[in-house]
Amino acid sequence: MKKTVKRMRSSRFLGKQLSRLKMGQSYYAIITSTINAVALVSLAFEVGLMILILIFPLLILTTFFVGYYLDVRNINSMDSLKSNEMAHRFLNTGDLKSQEFQLMQTEIIIEAIIKGKQFDVNKLKSKYEEYVNKWKPPKN
Repeated sequence: MKKTVKRMRSSRFLGKQLSRLKMGQSYYAIITSTINAVALVSLAFEVGLMILILIFPLLILTTFFVGYYLDVRNINSMDSLKSNEMAHRFLNTGDLKSQEFQLMQTEIIIEAIIKGKQFDVNKLKSKYEEYVNKWKPPKN
């Protein structure tokens, strides 16, 4: 009994169980994604129900094989590295430009909604020109 409890507390055992849980969750995600894709295809194209019933197992097996291949080749590690890089990067000038442009768009839309038909298009052009002139690279 003590050996079983000790084995269950070991990090290797817990790691295996967490790995199995993650694998089960990924298989569940594959199944739900396949069901969503089949439903979307059946909505987009006029595919009969019998054809879907016949093709569905083949699609599930194909997605499992693709998932297995990606797992064996450790493809998802590159995705996690990319997401870590994106999450821990600093703001740059491009981020500031796009944020300012989105704020300018929002301001113009709100102003257009409030003023309705009396909205001045020249004011829109002038705001855009100010934005372009502000972010225009200096001439040498």
